Amino acid sequence: FGAMARNTGRLLASAGACAALVLVGQCFVPGPQAVPAPEVVTFNPALAASAALPVLTMLAEDAEAKYGDSRRWSAVLVPLTTLVI
Repeated sequence: FGAMARNTGRLLASAGACAALVLVGQCFVPGPQAVPAPEVVTFNPALAASAALPVLTMLAEDAEAKYGDSRRWSAVLVPLTTLVI
């Protein structure tokens, strides 16, 4: 019975080693001859606009409200924010 257990253990160990080699083989990067051709990049206007938006906000001048404007906008924004909150 002891010899059969050793053979079973060796068989399991060799099967585990083969499975490990197969898994390790999948972890490596393919060689240069197997690399796919690069895909063509198309221009995306939405992506360009979203990238330019922070630059446009940095270039904009500081917004300053005059005294009369602040009273007018507070009459609209205070009730509006009260409804939202």
